[in-house]
Amino acid sequence: MALATPLLTHADTTIQQIAGKVLPYQAKPRVFVLSDIGNEPDDQMSLTRFLLYSNEMNVEGLVATTSTWQREKVHTDMIDLVVGHYAEVQPNLLKHAAGFPTSAQLKSVVAPGLASYGMAATGEGKNTAGSDLLLKAIERSTDAQHPLFINLWGGANTLAQALQDLSRQQPAQKVQALTRNLVVYSISDQDDAGSWVREHYPDITYIVDPSSQNGEDYARATWTGISGDMYYRNAPGADFTTVSQHWLDENIRAKGPMGKGYLHYLFIMEGDTPAFLNLIRNGLNGDMNPGWGGWGGRYIVRQPQHETRPIWTSGGDFFPGNPNAADTVTGVDGKQYTSNQATIWRWREAFQHDFAARMDWSVKDFASANHNPQVVVNGQGGQDVVYLTAKVGDVVTVSADGTKDPDGNALGYNWFLYPEAGSASSQPVAVADVQGRRGEDNLNAPAVLTMGENGHPTVEVTAKRAGTEHLILAVTDDGKPSLTSYRRIVISVK
Repeated sequence: MALATPLLTHADTTIQQIAGKVLPYQAKPRVFVLSDIGNEPDDQMSLTRFLLYSNEMNVEGLVATTSTWQREKVHTDMIDLVVGHYAEVQPNLLKHAAGFPTSAQLKSVVAPGLASYGMAATGEGKNTAGSDLLLKAIERSTDAQHPLFINLWGGANTLAQALQDLSRQQPAQKVQALTRNLVVYSISDQDDAGSWVREHYPDITYIVDPSSQNGEDYARATWTGISGDMYYRNAPGADFTTVSQHWLDENIRAKGPMGKGYLHYLFIMEGDTPAFLNLIRNGLNGDMNPGWGGWGGRYIVRQPQHETRPIWTSGGDFFPGNPNAADTVTGVDGKQYTSNQATIWRWREAFQHDFAARMDWSVKDFASANHNPQVVVNGQGGQDVVYLTAKVGDVVTVSADGTKDPDGNALGYNWFLYPEAGSASSQPVAVADVQGRRGEDNLNAPAVLTMGENGHPTVEVTAKRAGTEHLILAVTDDGKPSLTSYRRIVISVK
C-alpha cells in the first residue's frame, strides 16, 4: 500500500522558499574575501588562484582576519605579497583577456579585520578598516540583481562586526533588505561568529558545513573535495594526480612570479578555494543556486542540529526524490561513488587544467597559451543558463552548433544529465510514483529525462515524466592543457 504524501509544515515551506531562490546570471559577480592568511600556506595558494580570475569578478574587499588557528594577529602583508606577484604579471594577463584590475585597484581594497578571536572581539567602537570596508560593500547591496558574495576563508567575526555596525546605523527593515542580497560561503566555522551571524541575520544566504572550531568536523565537509583525499581519507574514487605536490611543481610553481609565490601545502591544497570556484565564469553558474552544483560543490537546504534555522549545507535523505547534497559519479577506478566531496572532485581535472592555463597566461603570449572553448547552445552564445520546456513524451533536440575554439583546437562534446542538480528545490516523489520497483531500485526516483547517443554536437533527450532536470554540456579542446567550458540547460517537463 502506498503511503500518503505528508502535508507540508511551515518549516518545509521555508526550506522550499530558500531552495527555490535562483539568483540572476552575472557576468562579473561582486566578491568580498575574508582570509586568515598567514596561519598556513593554503590561503596564500587560494589567493594566487583567485587573482588569476579577478577579471571575472568585481573584487570589493581583500581583508585579513583571525581564526581559531591564528587568534591574535592579521596579515595584510601576506595579501600585499600576493598582490605584488600579480602586479608583475598583470600586463601579460591582459594579452589573454580584458578586465584584469590593476594592482593599485586591488591594493585599495586590502584592509585589516579584527585582530582578536571570535565574538569577544566585536562590539560598539571595535570596528576596523576591514569591517568598515565590508560595511560599505553591504550598504551598496541594494539591488537584488547584483548580490554580494562574501567568502569566509577564516573566522567570521569581521563580518559580525560589520553587521552589528549596520544594525546600529540602519532601521531593521533596511538591514533585512540589505542582508537579503548577501551570499556567504564559509569554509566550515573557524570561530564562534558564524553561528551568531546565522542566528541573528536569517535573511543571508549562508552556505556552510557547521562545525566545532577545532577542525574535528572538517573531514565530513564538502569543501575537502578540493584535495583532501590523502589527508582526510574521505574521497574514495578521486584522482589525486592534479593536486599532488609533483603536479603542482610542474604546472603551477614553475611559472613566473605567481608560481614562485605558490607555496607547498602542509595539509591539503587550497582548502579555501571552493568558496569562489562557483563564481568562475565557466558556464556551470553554480552561484545562481547552491543546489545546482559546480566546481565549488553542491549543497541543500536543511536545518542541522543546533542551528536555529535552515541553511545551505550538506547531508539529506536518500528516499526517492528527496533532496540530498551528495553526487554519484564514476571514480578513477571505474566504480561509482556517492559523497558530498564528490560534488567537487568530479570536476577536479577541469578546474586544475584551467588553473594551469591561467598560469600560462601570466607568462606566455596569446599564441603560446590555451584558451577556453566558446559554447553555443540552440543558437545562444555566452555563458548564461539555457531554459527549455517540454511535455511528457516529447523528444527535445539540443544543439551546440556554432561552438568554436579561439585557438582552433579540435573539440570534444560530452552531454550528461545531472539529476542531483534539481533535487535541492524539487518536490519529493510520492511512493505511489515508484510503484513496481523492488529492492535497491527504491533508492532511485523515476527519471525526468533520458538521453540519446552522446559525443556529438547534437543530442536528443526524451521527457519521461513531469519535473525539472539539468542537462550539462561539457566541451573540451585538445590543447595543452586541455580546457573545458560548459553550458547548463534546465529542462522543465509539464
